Amino acid sequence: MHYLFVHGSLRRGCRDNKFISAGTFLNRAETALHYALRLINEKPLVVKRPVSAIIGEVYSVTDEMLTVVKRIMGQKRINQRELVPVRLEDGQTVDV
Repeated sequence: MHYLFVHGSLRRGCRDNKFISAGTFLNRAETALHYALRLINEKPLVVKRPVSAIIGEVYSVTDEMLTVVKRIMGQKRINQRELVPVRLEDGQTVDV
């Protein structure tokens, strides 16, 4: 299992949530570090610029779900996954 932080169309109620809805929703969260959120090719992407925390949700997902997410997010030159700390609404910090 992997923790996955989502901030765009994978969030609950959004069009792509169906790809991770079988995972376990842990909580709403925000990044512990500050980043910038930019629209690139009409997709909201996190950029390493210290602007503010990014608000999103954390899910526990399987290897298979993570593979699907990688495929639907596409654009390997733009999307790069990194392990980063986030603070859940209950105050707990987890690496996602």
